[in-house]
Amino acid sequence: MITVNEILNLTLFKKFQILTGKQYLSNTVTTAVILEYESSRIQYAGYCYGYFVLVSYFFASTNPDLVHGTLRNLIQKHVSGIALKILPEENLPEDIVKLAEENHVPILTFYDEFMEDLIININESMKTRAQYVIHEEKLNTILNEKKDFDEVHRIALEINPDFKKKVICASLISKELATNLQVHTYFDSLMYHRSRLDVSNHWTFVKSGYNVVLICSFDDDEIKDLHALSYIKSIMTQNGFLPGAFFIGYTADPVELGNLRESLTKAQIAGLVCKFQNLETLSYKYVGIYKYIISLVHDEILCNEIKEKIAILEDYDAKHEANLIRTLVSYVNNNGDFAATSEECYQHTNTIRYRIKKAEQLLDLEESTADQEISIIIRCYHLIKNGLE
Repeated sequence: MITVNEILNLTLFKKFQILTGKQYLSNTVTTAVILEYESSRIQYAGYCYGYFVLVSYFFASTNPDLVHGTLRNLIQKHVSGIALKILPEENLPEDIVKLAEENHVPILTFYDEFMEDLIININESMKTRAQYVIHEEKLNTILNEKKDFDEVHRIALEINPDFKKKVICASLISKELATNLQVHTYFDSLMYHRSRLDVSNHWTFVKSGYNVVLICSFDDDEIKDLHALSYIKSIMTQNGFLPGAFFIGYTADPVELGNLRESLTKAQIAGLVCKFQNLETLSYKYVGIYKYIISLVHDEILCNEIKEKIAILEDYDAKHEANLIRTLVSYVNNNGDFAATSEECYQHTNTIRYRIKKAEQLLDLEESTADQEISIIIRCYHLIKNGLE
């Protein structure tokens, strides 16, 4: 399944023009067909929403009524889209354009491309998408279900039968606003690059929500000289992924294929922290305290509790203009240094001490562990504020 808009992002469709129906490019396509001039005499019982139909307009000069009748029939069947092969200087009758608008059917125009190549391009893309949806489901099974070593090993080989015995992983998070269309575009590009390589690969890109996971595998003798980040970037570049367009969180220490869940989880944590800290790349070994903080934020019950505590502070600040949260953020960022916090907030040290004590009282924190709890709450606050929950 694919949308008309996603079709326009495929390699062979870059020069297509949108004649009408731009607001309906989200129509879903399940079948792509060519409607030849000779077949335009058929009944249209099979055509419906989901069909993307390629039609040649070149016969309009010899039999305009038949070609225009074909277009009207397709539009009235509410097909998902029509791609019309037409000379650049020719125009469609206004009534057909209006009918397409009324029936929510986008009409695209092209001239140079061969229809058969276009159909192949669409079908390959839909086949690839179906495959990476299956791979994503298998990835989620590994991440979210309690599978033992042998089961994980088996599922991993279902994703890629050519995986070797040791793996490292990378989580690739786009620096742009992530959308389904964008993720599909990555995999369409990947399909294009891989079609030029008639070799088996010991690595695999897998869709993971709006992000991409790269799993790389090695034999024992390949690990000795492995430079994980360089290898990950080289695989990305070879396959049309620009490393600079992503936050890259990765694991540098290979694990057994049956321990893939461990490597995947660590790479995803590193990716989230990499994005949060606005770094180009980050190895899991340098994630620090956030490896624990992210686990709290991902727990629904604990996350809600933290949000409630933050709401208490925000409410107090709104009523009293107290700047408790700003003070706590500075205090945590300065590792509990009162003097540095005082200087950063332009407030006397005693004022800083009063605000922190007030926050402890509002949140009903135990005095013996208040500092640690405030540190955890503020670090979680950072992650939640940046949408990393």
